[in-house]
Amino acid sequence: MDRASRKRLARLQKQEARTAAKYEKAKPSVFASVQDKIPDGLRDKLELAFRKGFQLVFEKGSGLIDKTYDADKLRQEYEEREQALSGRTTGRRLRRLGARSRAAVRGGTGIALAEGAVLGVFGIGLPDIPLFLAGLLRGMYRIAQSFGFACESGGERCYLLLLIAASLSKGEERERLAALADDTAQALDRGGACPAALDECMDVAAARLADEMLTAKFVQGMPVVGIAGGLQNVPVYRRVTSHAARAYEKRALLRRG
Repeated sequence: MDRASRKRLARLQKQEARTAAKYEKAKPSVFASVQDKIPDGLRDKLELAFRKGFQLVFEKGSGLIDKTYDADKLRQEYEEREQALSGRTTGRRLRRLGARSRAAVRGGTGIALAEGAVLGVFGIGLPDIPLFLAGLLRGMYRIAQSFGFACESGGERCYLLLLIAASLSKGEERERLAALADDTAQALDRGGACPAALDECMDVAAARLADEMLTAKFVQGMPVVGIAGGLQNVPVYRRVTSHAARAYEKRALLRRG
């Protein structure tokens, strides 16, 4: 791996470490005061809703998601930027390689905000999950394809789900899931089999989303004041897609090296 790529990789790893440390020290949710009012069983219902939401989007929604942006254009732009790097690799050119992924993070934030706020006004909590997941996966698909990676195979979907789970985990669990995501990426890039099962990856991603969004979804189910819960779609979207953007950029750098 050339010097510029090593420096960029080291910078991405430092960013990831800082983000994880900040998440570890995050203050309790602004909705912490209503946690004792959450009905028993809501967390399990939420996890199941996320699990079914993933199944729905993967089975029927991916084709519709692909129609909302030009995947071929993203791949062509990536190939053009990659071709420019074949002449001389510089830090500036490497940063341009990830420009599209950063745009995907910013662009999807507004969609997550609008969707969560509008449904929150009407007290719609759990039923918005397929919409939220479709928007989240759309952002992740755009990020992946901006680095030349496809998302259709079961292995690549496992990788996406592991990135979601790792970005919303802490401590040893985050390290375990991040390592499994890295192992998955290496196996896929070598043409090997995915070391994790798709069902298991959906389970762990659904569990982490349920834990992260439980209180917010409870509040979102309250008419009018639910807008506050709906707004929590935004930090979750940004945390997951920002983590994915770094992960795919690291993966692209390692593939180049």
